[in-house]
Amino acid sequence: MPAASRIIPMPGVKNFRDMGGYIGADGRTMRWGKLYRSGHWAEFTGNRETAAPAYGITTVVDFRSDAEKKRHPVGWPDGWAPTYHATPIGGNAAAWVQELYERLSTSPFPAKELRDQFILAFETIPVANADGLKRFFDILVEGETNDSVLFHCTAGKDRTGIAGALLMRVLGVAEADITADFLMTNDAVDLPAASAVIAQRLSEKAGRTINPADVHPLVGVEPAFLDAAHKSIDKAFGSVDAYLVDRLGLTPDRQGRLRDLFLEG
Repeated sequence: MPAASRIIPMPGVKNFRDMGGYIGADGRTMRWGKLYRSGHWAEFTGNRETAAPAYGITTVVDFRSDAEKKRHPVGWPDGWAPTYHATPIGGNAAAWVQELYERLSTSPFPAKELRDQFILAFETIPVANADGLKRFFDILVEGETNDSVLFHCTAGKDRTGIAGALLMRVLGVAEADITADFLMTNDAVDLPAASAVIAQRLSEKAGRTINPADVHPLVGVEPAFLDAAHKSIDKAFGSVDAYLVDRLGLTPDRQGRLRDLFLEG
């Protein structure tokens, strides 16, 4: 694991981290304090003393749907007023997961189906929801030099994970480091502990024991998820690089702009 991308404890927020430190194009390093990713902020309880990095964020890009925001409303504490961009990206597995909860008492836990749904979500998000990802990059390109950007969804692992991986690709970060950053979610959420809690709750609902390993896709990620996104992009556009240019509008000049904003030197 490279000495990059810090997991930062943030009161009431899951999976918050600073994406700085990775080596990008021309040996330039991703700036610290410029790009953050996380889950939702509806339960944020911090203040300037306990959550200093949050108060330095000037721009927030929220990938959640209206329904998700209704469950977990957007709001900022006094003294923090970032520019907020509602940029919904569909393709998550939330509806299917809700169906899973509803049928637990009458059916066995569908571990393979659960994982397959997350694979499908990763295949779907970058192709069917490219408009939202394009808007994300437009916001970044149009930003100011002193901006500090947070992008997030509900859990900060699927839609946020894809957006983060694509951004790191634009910045010239090595594939191994992109995958390492993607998998850092598992450390940020403490995958074994989080899975055990969810499995216990589902076991009580189902009236039988559910293996914590079977619920991993609900809280964590695996390399196959990101691979599924890349394969879907390759199939639809020929390559990830072609997708960035032809579908997301990231011309060489716009990619250069992003590198100047988020890489040192």
